[in-house]
Amino acid sequence: MVCPNSVTPVALDTRTPEAPIRLPIAGTPPLGSFAITTSPDGRIAFVVTRDAPTNGTTRDVVVPIDLASQRAGRPIALPGHGGTHAVVVMHDGKTVLAASGTTIVPVSVSSGAVGTPLDLGSGKTVFGMALSPTSSMLYVLVPGGVVPVNTATATAGPLIPTGLSVSSVSSPHGLVVSADGTTVYVAGQGGADFGGRLVPITAATGAVGAASSFDQFGIADPTAIALTADGARILAADGANNWIVPVPVVPPGVPSAPVPLPTGHGAGAVGTNHPSDIVVGPGATGAFVVTGLDTVLPFAPNGGAFGQPIRVCSGASSMTVAGA
Repeated sequence: MVCPNSVTPVALDTRTPEAPIRLPIAGTPPLGSFAITTSPDGRIAFVVTRDAPTNGTTRDVVVPIDLASQRAGRPIALPGHGGTHAVVVMHDGKTVLAASGTTIVPVSVSSGAVGTPLDLGSGKTVFGMALSPTSSMLYVLVPGGVVPVNTATATAGPLIPTGLSVSSVSSPHGLVVSADGTTVYVAGQGGADFGGRLVPITAATGAVGAASSFDQFGIADPTAIALTADGARILAADGANNWIVPVPVVPPGVPSAPVPLPTGHGAGAVGTNHPSDIVVGPGATGAFVVTGLDTVLPFAPNGGAFGQPIRVCSGASSMTVAGA
């Protein structure tokens, strides 16, 4: 879990938080300006965030973290200046792709060298990124749609319009790719009533399928989505109603009844209960939800029950799962 100034590792098998790892950045970046991912081997975490090394100036940076020693390395400055909402690592583990405004910046894992940024163009601020598990394609969440990027050639394809806005919650993660790489799922707000929507995109053609609507549950703001381990359901974290909505991926994809987040989360909880991220762990570990109460909630997708809250660093909004 990444927070404005630190990262909290949590052991998924025991659900035990470890000591926070301090990020070597100056100032306190605003909520929504940091995200986290890990290398395929689970040895290194990468945080994209905002640094303020001198008074009145800021810069976008990537911070590598050695997960064995649990120490953060030197921040790597990124060219440009803009929202730092997303970061991924390529399948070979050699390159980090960091969002900086409307650009995607490649950074060498071994040397920290910064490559040539790919600018998606005006109005296409990057709010999320997801790699295809089966190819070199990267799918980039921007306002109103998704931009497919061929990472092998560093070229961006035309915008696939979805008509959906990105979530208003910090660091939204409103897209995920199916395990076979054939379908991209995107969540956001849209339609005449600006309600919550989940739409499938056929990766091969860019065709947008029929939307699953959350209107029957009232106003919705799907902030993040995750695919269950069996690939049968999308779990949507709704930041407007503070619940998890399971959605079958097989058409018609009618959302199931929402599962409300428990209130309170125990003594010492501060903030609001709005979920900002959700991930699915390996095997039978289930799902995990970041809340605005400085906690992570385990969630059992099959039983629809939440586990005991796990206390993490203050201001957590983005989360990832490290490999073995």
